[in-house]
Amino acid sequence: MTIPNLFNDLVDEILCRVPATNLKRLRCTSKRWNRLFKDDRRFAREHSHKAAKEYLALMLTNKKRICPVSLNLHGDVPCVVLKRELSLAAPDSNQFDIDQVFHCDGLLLCNHLGNNPRYGSEIVVWNPLTGQTRWIEAGNRSKNYIRSVLGYCYQDRNKKSYKILCFDALGQDAEIYELNSDTTWRKIPDGDLTLGCCWSLGCSGHTASLNGNAYFFAMEKSKRPLGVSLLRFDFSTEKSSLFVPLPYPSCPMYEILSLSAVRGDKLSVLLQPDCTSKTEIWVTSKIDDTTTKGAVSWTKVLALDLSPQLQITDEVQFLLDEDKKVAVCCERWLDDEEPKSIDKIYILGEDNKVNEVGSGEVIDGDAGVWQLILNYVPSLVQIEHARGKRKRGD
Repeated sequence: MTIPNLFNDLVDEILCRVPATNLKRLRCTSKRWNRLFKDDRRFAREHSHKAAKEYLALMLTNKKRICPVSLNLHGDVPCVVLKRELSLAAPDSNQFDIDQVFHCDGLLLCNHLGNNPRYGSEIVVWNPLTGQTRWIEAGNRSKNYIRSVLGYCYQDRNKKSYKILCFDALGQDAEIYELNSDTTWRKIPDGDLTLGCCWSLGCSGHTASLNGNAYFFAMEKSKRPLGVSLLRFDFSTEKSSLFVPLPYPSCPMYEILSLSAVRGDKLSVLLQPDCTSKTEIWVTSKIDDTTTKGAVSWTKVLALDLSPQLQITDEVQFLLDEDKKVAVCCERWLDDEEPKSIDKIYILGEDNKVNEVGSGEVIDGDAGVWQLILNYVPSLVQIEHARGKRKRGD
């Protein structure tokens, strides 16, 4: 091996351990480094395995834009500050209006609902760190009642295959699209997604990605009365294959249910049983997926008695800092007397501490999208394009 090659290999090994956001600042150092961070799949895989994971808060605002969020969750004046919005240009070079967003493995799946002729019916997979995008024709799958999620499975020990799953509000008419394939959408057989459950709560605040799989709230038909569990969709088998019980085995009915991913391969749920203001946030242990009933233990992180005036509903979105035992919640308050609504941000902490740290008025009733906050993990992952187009490092 020549000395230049040995030097480059050593530099690559060092860079594989540098956090992803720092690598972005180093892109202008040399042409080689720029190509390494943007186009080398081998380096991206090594970096994913060796670099420390970063966790950044992103918010989908009511203006249909993604913004990084600076969180100060402690101190005398807790605050949530939205930074400059991230740029996502549509094929016509205008900014893309985002109605739904789903995060998986450093990638965001974004779509615009309805029949706006400016956007057609395309959805986009986007890496905000590298700026790479993949636009996909979605047809009727971009309509209001369709939900889209992103996941992956392993083609071999190292290479991930990313897939998009679309389904309606009842968990029916499910279809899947493979990003590394040049084929069209494929229909999922009836029952492969719902797995013997009465489908419910398939909206953005009740869906999360963990280790490439998607988790939803669903009601099991085998339980009487119907009990709510987490249902896992496995992108390798393209079937739902696991029920994960919630913290209460008695399966009460809930006034509020919301789901979020936290650091370290865990899920968290925000629960409020019917006819009570007592609200709790729980975190899972590692989920045992060796059986169809996922063995899991839950740890209660926060217990609060929330005032009804906070207007917390089952549409609430939240992000949990498990170590600090603090949660950030986004909610929309609908005015009964005037045709307007107000988006609010709360910080929930121990000892029933609740701080309202941000609000923005939405005119014309319920206009604009509901705010959503994400625990985003930046990565150098490369987005697959049409089959046969290979990148350096493959």
